[in-house]
Amino acid sequence: MEKPFALIIEDEREIAALFRHVLDMAGFRTELAFHGRVAVERLSNCEPDLVILDLKLPEVSGIEILEIIRKDARLDHTKIIVISAHAYLADGISVEPDLTLLKPVSIEQLTNLITRLKLSGKSQKAKPIKGNPWVIDVGIYNRPIFMNRLESSLRQSKEVDQHLFAVLLLKLDQKQGDTQLHKSILREVGESLRSSVRTTDTIATFDQRNIFILIENIPNADIPIMVANRIRERLNESIVDIENKMLIPTRIGILLCDSGYESTEEILRDAEHAQLMAMAQGDEYYKYYYQVSVKK
Repeated sequence: MEKPFALIIEDEREIAALFRHVLDMAGFRTELAFHGRVAVERLSNCEPDLVILDLKLPEVSGIEILEIIRKDARLDHTKIIVISAHAYLADGISVEPDLTLLKPVSIEQLTNLITRLKLSGKSQKAKPIKGNPWVIDVGIYNRPIFMNRLESSLRQSKEVDQHLFAVLLLKLDQKQGDTQLHKSILREVGESLRSSVRTTDTIATFDQRNIFILIENIPNADIPIMVANRIRERLNESIVDIENKMLIPTRIGILLCDSGYESTEEILRDAEHAQLMAMAQGDEYYKYYYQVSVKK
């Protein structure tokens, strides 16, 4: 099902992650832009149904972006919510957004606002994600949020030249009868992963054994390898008191993705293959299997 598209233009990652969570739950396909220049470039080749816009941005200000959107006939259906910590900037805008909010904005406040927001008739209808998006007592996402963001990354790769993203896959071994131990390990692994990646990266598990990490907007092919090394180091440092440490993943499958992929199912399949190849390596040095999609 096609979803309405929300572009979040915000330079503070923690705030951007909060906004994105709310919009994901509301049924939007979401994408992030952390710099004004990047946002302008992205707006030139996409037509978001909703823009969440901070006013103080590096390189190109939010006020300039607001003016650009309002002058572009392609974006006449785009709703704009300005969210700023500076009341004097919000009050001085010459071009009106659809709504203005002052920071700090709570999850409840933004959720209520998005729920009441009426998109243009040109936009797809949002279908909210129902249920708890988190794995209980673990603090990482379950499948729906991850797949929503993976689909968004794949679509962005089709629209932006040389856009790269990566999927990392770790596996927890689980012996029959050790449910409590497994849950404890999963919780510890989740804490280590959250401290190893950016707040805007997405950590999820579909079955409490396979742990996926989506890293978006990566500038070069070395980044996912650096992230995987950092994850492995954090796991080794932080998880020291848990019985059967052999259950903790130390080999990580790494899949670098580009526009060559046609579906998210294909990406998940290759991520699984990457992890299996990582596990098959007998030498300590070969911990990662690395694959780039180049299908021309």
